[in-house]
Amino acid sequence: MSSESKNKKIALITTWYPPINGIAVNRMNAFANYLSERFEVEVFCLGKQNETIVVNSNLQVHYATSNKLFEKLKSNTADNKMIHNGKTLIRVLLKRIISKPLNSWKRQTLTTLKKRHAENKFDVLISSFSPEESHLVAIEFCKIHKDVSWIADMRDEMSANPYINSTLKNRLMDIERDVNTYASAILSVSKPILDDFRIICPEVTFFEEIRNGYDHSLVFNTQEKVDKFVFNLGYFGSFYGLRKPDIVLESLVALKKEYPNYIFNIHVYGAHNNYSIPSNLTDNVFKHQGLPYLEAIVEMNKMDANLLINPRSLQKGVYSGKIFDYISARKPVLAFVDKEDVAAELIREFKCGYVAEFDDLEENKQILFDAFEDQLKGDVKIASEEQILELHRKHQINLLSNLILNLKK
Repeated sequence: MSSESKNKKIALITTWYPPINGIAVNRMNAFANYLSERFEVEVFCLGKQNETIVVNSNLQVHYATSNKLFEKLKSNTADNKMIHNGKTLIRVLLKRIISKPLNSWKRQTLTTLKKRHAENKFDVLISSFSPEESHLVAIEFCKIHKDVSWIADMRDEMSANPYINSTLKNRLMDIERDVNTYASAILSVSKPILDDFRIICPEVTFFEEIRNGYDHSLVFNTQEKVDKFVFNLGYFGSFYGLRKPDIVLESLVALKKEYPNYIFNIHVYGAHNNYSIPSNLTDNVFKHQGLPYLEAIVEMNKMDANLLINPRSLQKGVYSGKIFDYISARKPVLAFVDKEDVAAELIREFKCGYVAEFDDLEENKQILFDAFEDQLKGDVKIASEEQILELHRKHQINLLSNLILNLKK
């Protein structure tokens, strides 16, 4: 570690941090863990109680609370369809009554951030959107402390999101104007989203694509397949909105009729019971509870291929969280996605799977059949080791570390 790295002190502001789970949590946890290998890092995040935890000599975590009712209404994978939909509806209704449930967290976090800065000055702030409150903390701080560099991490679009109403769009545009004024750098998870921010925030100096990536160092042994006429497909994650397996299951029904000697099984890990299984596939769809991260990766490696399901939308730049884990598990990815978006481009570039348009039944059937036929021939489509290592979160955070060292105020 260089002396310049040691002397840099970073504040990471986010509502997404362990012990809660989620894709955004994994990103923030990687930021904290890998940045703390080179810098002194303090995390300011949402928690069930106000407390500070010292993880190691280079990493402290400051938790602050907010509206506890929302915490109790978080979905659980064990919820049945009725309970899941009920919680979702109540959360939506509550947001209309309690318009800013994170206001308390924002105030407490800003107070703690100022106090810690007075005791030992920060060099760099990193705040992550969404929600907007993380950026609002950073903006209020930077208005006072203009000598501190600010990196705005954009996991999602802000005002460019095509699905938000005009009121929210205008509010986010106001925040983007402050980002343009005070931020030194903007990060995002994909190039299309980052390119939008280059236009929205032209005064910002640095832009960097920091993908989500995978976060393990597991080594897999090659095992000979026991029954080559059985094709086991894995799906890891949630189903919601249009992201449902209906057309994939319909494709399997058709394939089952056309190729009665082939057996296609789907193992679903961690999804809510908010989808229907055709009657003639009930013996081929296996539902499992969600798994801890490393155990999930091991199960991905046991599959013959893993399913990526993401419908086409007005948004571009959507990788979907599991794609990097799937690639790291050294098994083909069967992607039912927008063929013109980044996930499809990555799979084609790395030659690590098969791509079909999400809602095209014939294309769905074709890639399922192609993957099965390739398996029979021993043609397993996986990325090269060099490509896989490129997607590790540590490699992605190294890009961020180098950006931090280049920041100047």
